[in-house]
Amino acid sequence: RQIYFIRARRRALRTGDSVGLLSLFPPTANPSPTRAGAVPSRLYFIDNLRIFTTCLVVLHHLSMSYGATGDWYYVEGSPEHIVPQILLTLFTSTNQAFFMGLFFFLSAFFVGSSYDRKGFSLFLRDRLVRLGIPMVATIFLLNPIVGFIAYRITANEQATTSLFEYISSGHGRGLGPMWFVETLILFSVIYAGSRRYRSTDPERAPKKTKPSEARIVLFILGLGVVTGLVRTAFSVNDWVPYFHLQLAHFSQYILMMWAGVSAAKHGWLEPISSAWGWRWLGIAFGFIVVVFPTLFFLGGAASGDLEPFMGGWHWQSFAYALYEQIVGISMILGLLGVFKGKLNVSNPFLTALSGSAYAVYVFHSIILLSVSWAAVPLKTGMLTKFIILAGPSLAACFLFGWLIRKAPVVSKVL
Repeated sequence: RQIYFIRARRRALRTGDSVGLLSLFPPTANPSPTRAGAVPSRLYFIDNLRIFTTCLVVLHHLSMSYGATGDWYYVEGSPEHIVPQILLTLFTSTNQAFFMGLFFFLSAFFVGSSYDRKGFSLFLRDRLVRLGIPMVATIFLLNPIVGFIAYRITANEQATTSLFEYISSGHGRGLGPMWFVETLILFSVIYAGSRRYRSTDPERAPKKTKPSEARIVLFILGLGVVTGLVRTAFSVNDWVPYFHLQLAHFSQYILMMWAGVSAAKHGWLEPISSAWGWRWLGIAFGFIVVVFPTLFFLGGAASGDLEPFMGGWHWQSFAYALYEQIVGISMILGLLGVFKGKLNVSNPFLTALSGSAYAVYVFHSIILLSVSWAAVPLKTGMLTKFIILAGPSLAACFLFGWLIRKAPVVSKVL
């Protein structure tokens, strides 16, 4: 086990951080961070949360091909009945409430310790390499390939354009899911600038106490109100051209990045327990099962009109914004507690999955479109097709991520 840790640490020192989501530290019995951005020794539950959230991203986008509402490259059709569509949409709406916010929290949690080790210049250089190179590759190569696959699926025998012609003509250029990486670059620049030009950076011992439930509730309510106000100007269906940003969700993302930095600085995660986490998951589950159908029924969603929920000065929009933040923050807190209390473990298999997670995020669109292309002849219901393809899609994504990181040049970036 000790040899494994030594090798892992050497590998981390040689390759640096992966997308700022976590770093390798030697295990200690009583970790006690003292610097403002310090982080305790290896936190395996964060590795496992990262695997879990990456799986949700893959399944979230796969479900959009087979009936869930949302913006995706390829949509095969709508479910034959309303129940499968409701189930798939409930899955994606629940994911949307928390999973990217959790990603931003995990990313920000390790930013302070990374900056402490590397300093201003090396920190930014590492971020631009590990985030910027995949982002540029996505815009000019990976996203056009995904667009070409979608074109071939939908055009079928009528497709006449080759892949080279499609890419060279400029079709399909864009960020797609890599808007997340784009946002991390911006956040890293802002954070590094604030650390460098701040007059003082005093060492501070962590409080090692999580925020009280009362403060968390006030945080959720305030975030719900702010999100509702933002959506009077930016609907959930609005995307910023070229940058592919959905500003309707950014109130949560910004505050979760702040929460990640603060959690590392003050040791907020150390006192949390699985029992505490289960309570928050129970709150989230209650709102999903009871409040979600009630809200949408009273708001007129049964008639098919979802626009009032998406934004504007509608009570449905404000109610849904509040619902989304209650569920989202409760899910984030619950998963942090449960994973820390029950899943703070590691083994070579989990280590391989965690190491491949960033590559999965970068390449999963290509894998999913390829799986959908291969599954076109499969004639079955949309929900059934999603269930059948979920396991093979996850396996293909992580296998591809693990294999591509074997290439020396790629491993230095991913």
